[in-house]
Amino acid sequence: MSIENTTLKGGWVITQGDTSIENHPDALAAFEKASAGYVGVKFTPLALLATQIVSGKNYAILCKATPATLDPTTTLKIVIVYEDLNGNATITGVRDVLGTDYPIFAANCACSANEAPVLGGWNITIGDTSIDKHPDALAALEKATAGMLGAKYEPIALLGTQIVAGKNYCILCRVTPVTLDPKPTMKLVYVYEDTQGNAVITDIKEIIGTPVPGGFIANDGATDLDSNPEVKNAFEKATKDVFGVDYEPIAYLGYQIVAGKNYLILCESKIVVPDPIPSLTLVTVYEDLDGNCKIINTEPVVL
Repeated sequence: MSIENTTLKGGWVITQGDTSIENHPDALAAFEKASAGYVGVKFTPLALLATQIVSGKNYAILCKATPATLDPTTTLKIVIVYEDLNGNATITGVRDVLGTDYPIFAANCACSANEAPVLGGWNITIGDTSIDKHPDALAALEKATAGMLGAKYEPIALLGTQIVAGKNYCILCRVTPVTLDPKPTMKLVYVYEDTQGNAVITDIKEIIGTPVPGGFIANDGATDLDSNPEVKNAFEKATKDVFGVDYEPIAYLGYQIVAGKNYLILCESKIVVPDPIPSLTLVTVYEDLDGNCKIINTEPVVL
């Protein structure tokens, strides 16, 4: 007995049974047409997750994504391929599997390939992330940390928001312990503000911790690249020949002394496709002793 897919009218049909891409030749053919000539990132299709009947057809295909850089880091992406009624195919969206910009398909998902995150998911801050441009997030953090002893929380950027019964904020903070000779750290601080305006910290994720020999040291000054010309120069050198993805720096987080220097920079990243959906990426730039620079690691930030 065959297993039939379940769907809602106009929504995504979840692939039931075997999702292996080789068992779905129509999806594979559309993917190959859409990705032909695509530069900057190599997509290796793994599985057909869902299909959607539109004026033509949308395919959601799980892929390995390997950027065309030195020492590339392979990640998992969901690639949305649209095939029109004439058999022309194009990539209309590339979204993180483990990130927050894409709801994993459910039978009641009736969104189109290019729609924004659904209610309940995290929305990455678009445009200026500076905390002073988001007074509601700043006020929530101040309420949540009022009276807290032992550490100073310095907000840097609002990375994302989430609508729940109230609102969640993910805020990049420099956290400095109240000790003799304090060493700052960089953390993601999650603040929940209820519908009555009460706020509390619900989680903290560490990006750069207390310094250890050979490890990263958190930036204790201004975090914008214009205020850090050495870092800006290294970043621009390292990204000038990167194709397929655009990195927009949000904050310089810290450095690491090696045979040269590593810089850790939080960026908004966008795959070069029509209507790209931004994600957050930690980019590590290596500058050697001769001033040559390259990206040696990229790591998605999961809110």
